Amino acid sequence: MCYNSILNNRKTAIFMKNWLKIVLIIALGVSSFAYGFSVSAQISVYNIQIGDIKDGQAILKWTTNDYARSEVYYGLEATKLDKKLSYPAKKIHQANLYGLEENKNYYYQIILYSNDGEKTTLYPRSFSTKDMLDTQAPSFIDHQVIQTVGNAVAISWEASEKVAAEIQYYKKGDSTKKTTKKISSYKKYHEYFVYNLDTYSEYYIKITIHDKAGNKKSATLHVNIYAQFNKASVINIKNIEPISSANNLVSTNQATIKFETNLPTKSYIKYGADPNRLTKKIQINEAQISTDHEVTIKELKPDTTYYYNISVYGSLYKKKAEVKGLSFITKKGAVLGIKDAANNPDDDNDKLSNSFEITIGTDPQDSDTDNDGYRDGTEVQNGYNPFGPGQWNKKIDFFYGQPRLDLKYEQSKATELKKAVDKKIPYIYISPSTWQMLINAYSYGDYPIDAIVMYIKLDGYTVHPDIDWHTWKNSPNYLKYAKYIK
Repeated sequence: MCYNSILNNRKTAIFMKNWLKIVLIIALGVSSFAYGFSVSAQISVYNIQIGDIKDGQAILKWTTNDYARSEVYYGLEATKLDKKLSYPAKKIHQANLYGLEENKNYYYQIILYSNDGEKTTLYPRSFSTKDMLDTQAPSFIDHQVIQTVGNAVAISWEASEKVAAEIQYYKKGDSTKKTTKKISSYKKYHEYFVYNLDTYSEYYIKITIHDKAGNKKSATLHVNIYAQFNKASVINIKNIEPISSANNLVSTNQATIKFETNLPTKSYIKYGADPNRLTKKIQINEAQISTDHEVTIKELKPDTTYYYNISVYGSLYKKKAEVKGLSFITKKGAVLGIKDAANNPDDDNDKLSNSFEITIGTDPQDSDTDNDGYRDGTEVQNGYNPFGPGQWNKKIDFFYGQPRLDLKYEQSKATELKKAVDKKIPYIYISPSTWQMLINAYSYGDYPIDAIVMYIKLDGYTVHPDIDWHTWKNSPNYLKYAKYIK
């Protein structure tokens, strides 16, 4: 091979080698460019502003360099941002923060999500509602006449926010003679007494409420005055319950006390296990006056006598009243029905008597009615269902041969009986033991109201404590006095 040919081949090889280098460099450059293009850019946020803070709201604005979904969290604590707002993908963003209280410091945090799902979390920021504007008038949630007594009236109103008020009242047809009263305390709920109104007259009472920013709202009540009130009259506390251990409002560890007053009042009770030291006090309706009063005392001890006094106050004409020396006994905590086996046959030896099992429906000849491996007595004593899986809360007493019914049913029947008896024989005293017997007769023995009323009048005879009415009504003792029953 000649020298020139060898030289040309060598030049060709060098050229090809250099060409491959160029191609490789271009390929690497294109590859790097492609890689850089596939990675999404970091979401950048700028121009964060919060303003237009008024009427319990604020507007938060910010801008991003690319489209991004957003979430805004805010609240009164930096570590507990308990309110959340979500918005679709945008570049120019706005969030309306609502439910803001005046004169508070609020914290907020913005979280952004790019189209590729990349998350950007901004650090928490804060703003103050100290100078928040209030341009909205408060609204009435409720306004009413509570009671008209003689020539006085008790009214109340509730607003959507804390308000003060101005009261104007005037007689129908004579609006030129208005009496104006101002109430300076800021509260959501108000009560007010209007006195010295003219007898047998109609009045309009205008209530104008205003918030601290001066926004106002008005409402008007219409009242009829029929007669003068005898200021020597007193508050009557009536229909007090409970009055005995047998009352259905009393259980082993709690008691519900109920009573009524002839005037709407506030009230409280004092109670304790020592009649000379009633150390515990419970407010009943401290927030607003009422003629119906009810409170439940909890965490009491079983089979214990508790004593209590009732005090009422804050009524029209500033009347007060008190009833002392009341008491009740909490029920025993024993499981009902278990002791029944001690003095009665128990053929299957499951610690439940035959008669008890017949009453509740288990098999007196089978110690394990549901065949789950546990005796019927063991399940009943420990609160489990002797008929199948799960707990069983059925309580059994025996009244006229019937199992005990639901407690709410008993309470409704007792209330029903009391109202009927009060209507037919007002102001009658009935001993606690007799009253419970009559409740049982009415609820379980199917005795009618008239038979029970006649029993009270005759001091016996027309109600039997153990024999139901359908049997007893045919007895000579009942028939002897049946003629007195209407």
